[in-house]
Amino acid sequence: MRKIFITLAIMASIITSCVKMPKSDPNTPNPESELKIPEDFDWKTIKEIKVTVNVTAVDAQSKDKLHSIKIYNSPLLNSGALIASGAATPNKPFDVALTVASITDKLYIYEMKPNGLVTVITQEISSPSLSVKLQNESADLLTKSNSFTTSNVMNPAPIVPLPTNYDVTVNNQSALTLTGFPSGTISTHGNTYKSYYIPQGFNRTETIDFGNWISHSVLYVKGTLSINSDVSMDKCSIVILDGGSVTFKTLINGGGYTWPIPFIYIQDGGTLNISNNMDLYNVTVVNKGALVGSNDDIHLSGGSIMYNEGSITITKNEKNLSITNNSALYNSGTIDVPNIDFTSNSLLNNDLSGIITSKEFYFTNGTVITNHGEITSTVKFYNSGGGTLNNFCRITAQITDFQSLTANLKEGSLLNTQSFKVNFSTFNMDGASMLLMGKMEVNPYSFKFISTSPSFALIKNTGDMPDLRWAAAEIKGNIEFVHTNLVNGSGANGKDLYLASFKDGAILSKEQTKNIAGTSCNQSLGQIIPDEPVGPDPEFATYFPSQSGWGTYAFEDQWPIKGDYDLNDLVVLFRVTSITNSSNQITKLHLDYNLIAAGAIKQLSAGFQLDNVMASNIKSVTGQLLGGGAPFTSGASGVETGVTKAIIPLFNGTKAVVTYSGFLNTVSGEHTSTPEKRVTVEFNNPVNQSDITMGSFNFFIVADSRGKEIHIPGYLATEKFNSASISGGSLHPSDNFKTTDGMMWGLMFPEGFSYPSEKNSIIDAYTHFAAWATSGGTQYPDWYKNIAGYRNQELIY
Repeated sequence: MRKIFITLAIMASIITSCVKMPKSDPNTPNPESELKIPEDFDWKTIKEIKVTVNVTAVDAQSKDKLHSIKIYNSPLLNSGALIASGAATPNKPFDVALTVASITDKLYIYEMKPNGLVTVITQEISSPSLSVKLQNESADLLTKSNSFTTSNVMNPAPIVPLPTNYDVTVNNQSALTLTGFPSGTISTHGNTYKSYYIPQGFNRTETIDFGNWISHSVLYVKGTLSINSDVSMDKCSIVILDGGSVTFKTLINGGGYTWPIPFIYIQDGGTLNISNNMDLYNVTVVNKGALVGSNDDIHLSGGSIMYNEGSITITKNEKNLSITNNSALYNSGTIDVPNIDFTSNSLLNNDLSGIITSKEFYFTNGTVITNHGEITSTVKFYNSGGGTLNNFCRITAQITDFQSLTANLKEGSLLNTQSFKVNFSTFNMDGASMLLMGKMEVNPYSFKFISTSPSFALIKNTGDMPDLRWAAAEIKGNIEFVHTNLVNGSGANGKDLYLASFKDGAILSKEQTKNIAGTSCNQSLGQIIPDEPVGPDPEFATYFPSQSGWGTYAFEDQWPIKGDYDLNDLVVLFRVTSITNSSNQITKLHLDYNLIAAGAIKQLSAGFQLDNVMASNIKSVTGQLLGGGAPFTSGASGVETGVTKAIIPLFNGTKAVVTYSGFLNTVSGEHTSTPEKRVTVEFNNPVNQSDITMGSFNFFIVADSRGKEIHIPGYLATEKFNSASISGGSLHPSDNFKTTDGMMWGLMFPEGFSYPSEKNSIIDAYTHFAAWATSGGTQYPDWYKNIAGYRNQELIY
């Protein structure tokens, strides 16, 4: 038999505070897993919040005009992150009830004002009820939030622990040589490396000998250190504490030494000034404060790594921040330098909050430039001899000049340049990515713009464009190329000069026809239609988990006794969209779903109850699959017959949705494609948002007979539930859909869930499931995500 049934005799022997998981393979000698689950654990992966967005009038004539509001759960601001859209006026805020993943800690709130200007702010989720006030900014373009913290950094810097006590306090101008502990000598304070400390209030100006030849030492600076000479450090690190300041004429390091901790570590509030140049080899530099170069270059090579979470500035014109020879820069702060270059297999990762400004930005020789933030080159952004560019957000330049480049322009990103030069380069463009240019320079050759996305990308040229007939150029796939100076014929800017380069659906046009939705990265520069209608009663929406994302319901079917906990007896991807009017009341509801797995012998059906909506308020339901008339029957409105609350049946049996034999997509190596379906519910009278949240969207399955319902923990049975069906089970006294020892028969996930394959328990497939359950949800709340070390992939379908 597929399931391992636990008989009543065995159930009676189980200690009620523990869950004994059935063995994945009864023939193996492994002991049963045991979980001690808190009695009050609710198994939720979501939380509910209420948000009020207040707006400010643009001018005296705009007091009653609508401001378009969108709320996202990610800074990417795409359809996979959109969770609500609505409208507000200065006299009427936008109120919305939202459901988000438990691990979501920020919202990103987008406002388009009546004058078309856009602002995006970041809002911490600090309580279940949030009030946000959007101010009227004078800026004429989008304001990008820069409020990311260390916890958001993609590549966070290593941490240097601070000593409780220091081995040597430097509070005089006497000669000083930094040395580590000789062999056999240890710190009286338990420090791993010999520590020197310049205290707050003391200004050290005398030279220090950093030529350490023993073992590693660390100089901590809380006061001021000013050395007007060249400094060469060997087997030494320097940590500049909050309030500390260090000034060197030049700074270099000795080679051939493996650094056990960062060579330089600058705390938030600390400052390092280099009056001439800094030239470092094979070291790690961490800057959370300020790094200032006055008169010369800052140069890192030989596999060096720099983490910038503060600010880096070079004040003298024409000087460089140079990263070369397999070195890397991870930036989540601000960099303002005359020139920046990456050469010889070096790497840049400019994080979500990273802002880089330079006159010239240069890269070549196998370098990889990845931008999630903002890069601005006031003169030139260019490469030579190869390299890879990954743009997730915004790059702006006066001139771009690309030679043998591979560029990947991601969804919602913008590359904006006044002058565009290109040869021997390929641009892979995701849908909703943009390349804007003032003009294309003469003599381009052998370049490709390629899109394989189902939605359109945009290239727009507002100036002249050279003849492409002999340029070996290719524009391919869902790309709209807008050439605003386009004319008919074969003369200057004539259509005949370009059409042969367009393939596989690519469009050449004079005026833009494909709308690109505004994001915090593209500054709404591709938006040609309003985000929302501006009529007297516009429609808006809330989404769970997002406008294009999917949540998951996953069930066991052996209720009221335990099954094998592979949680794949019925698995449904779903999305709930609530359409709202200008009063923020729900007029219509869509449930999009995809039945992706059914590892059950029983006949399983599914539906949902709107716990706070009466059956009489349902105007119509469309999209149901109720052939056979059992176990669900529905009346003319589509609501299940004989009920008081609105029960919406979805399907009478899994094979009414998908044609398959045996099990559906639970045995590894076997797969059946499954279709997306939609059920739409219309209401006679608009419903308050607070009455339809995921907390009251009561999805359930039925096993064989109608009265045998299986719900997610925390949700009540419907009035069609047959209480006699609990016979043979050992159920929790306060919840019919948990066992006496706290285990469940179903879970809901705020994203797509990779379920276990046949007969593999979820506790074995997911490394941290047990810790999450036994901690009552406090540990590893992200246990279901695809993170290294979280899954046993061999046990997952």
